[in-house]
Amino acid sequence: MLWIREEVFIEAYSMKQEIQDIKQMRKWKFSWRIFGENFVFRDGDHFYKMPTFLARNTMYKNIDSYEKVVDSLRIINKYFWPLTKIPKTEVFKDQDWHYIMKQQSITGDKLTAQIMKDNPKLISKFQRLIVANELMWKREGVFLDLLWSDIVTQPQTIHNLLTDGTDIYVFDFGLLEQHSKNIIFRYISRISQKFQLFFIKRFF
Repeated sequence: MLWIREEVFIEAYSMKQEIQDIKQMRKWKFSWRIFGENFVFRDGDHFYKMPTFLARNTMYKNIDSYEKVVDSLRIINKYFWPLTKIPKTEVFKDQDWHYIMKQQSITGDKLTAQIMKDNPKLISKFQRLIVANELMWKREGVFLDLLWSDIVTQPQTIHNLLTDGTDIYVFDFGLLEQHSKNIIFRYISRISQKFQLFFIKRFF
């Protein structure tokens, strides 16, 4: 039994050290999305994500964001795994109960109407993904945010999905919630969900 305890201790220490290393890297990185949900930066073959100061004090205020992200990843896997791919992702819990994500980088492009235009397989996968997203909204009360605010500058692009020409990748796990405890986020989610469905069905 002693060797099992030692192994657990070593694993916990290694995870703690990795968290500290990521936070140290963060000090030298910049993310222009200061009003977004995640502070995102890349180092080597991985992307790292953690909640911004704004997110910690609004949508994640008095909420364990680590548990929130782990649950989001579980739901996304449940509904989208037959249709899409999810990059290898590790989720760590920081000392303040917030998440730190380590995600394998993907070689590909953001999914656009032009890319899908001449690729029937991608169109089919995307259409089934939209149906799965609607089903998830009805059954789980959450909806994968596909457009984000970048839709204003790039209206023919699905900003939270990537493709390598064969597969579609979900790399962002932000979910809109129709029953969020945060009343502002709840209303934003309901309006955004309706807008996204209308927009996607109209232009894609």
